[in-house]
Amino acid sequence: MSPEITLETVPSQVVAGIVFTTTMATLPADMTRTIRTLLEQVHSDSAITAIGPVIAVYLEEMRADGPWKCEICIPVAQPLLEHPVLTTHELPGGRVATVTHHGSYDGLKDTYNRIFTWFTAYGHTYAGAPREIYLNSPDDVDTDDLLTRIEFPVIPAER
Repeated sequence: MSPEITLETVPSQVVAGIVFTTTMATLPADMTRTIRTLLEQVHSDSAITAIGPVIAVYLEEMRADGPWKCEICIPVAQPLLEHPVLTTHELPGGRVATVTHHGSYDGLKDTYNRIFTWFTAYGHTYAGAPREIYLNSPDDVDTDDLLTRIEFPVIPAER
């Protein structure tokens, strides 16, 4: 049985992150490299206190035929005044459509397709960049046990 897609309200949060340009072909390697860089920066700087899991924010629409921008970030206790690699900003809160994907990242496409179908069926409107929140890591659990929370900012249909 597939996990249920629900509407929830999430809070805004201060994040520190790295924006990069990627393509469909290079996304897995680019994400892995950027997550490692982010975590190295966070763990090597005593002024940074991470307070949540790693998040990917798809800043531009994914395209099969060209590059787009993505951000890898992590919630932090306070904004960074200055950092040579990371930038901080507020990740907006609000209403999101959300589902938690269980299993390999290779299966995320099917979960996204379910979300797109759900948006159409219920008449909701996309309202911002989708996010993937990595609740655990392939460094710590088997591929089948990975948990990825997907959030799409949404304007719910009026019923």
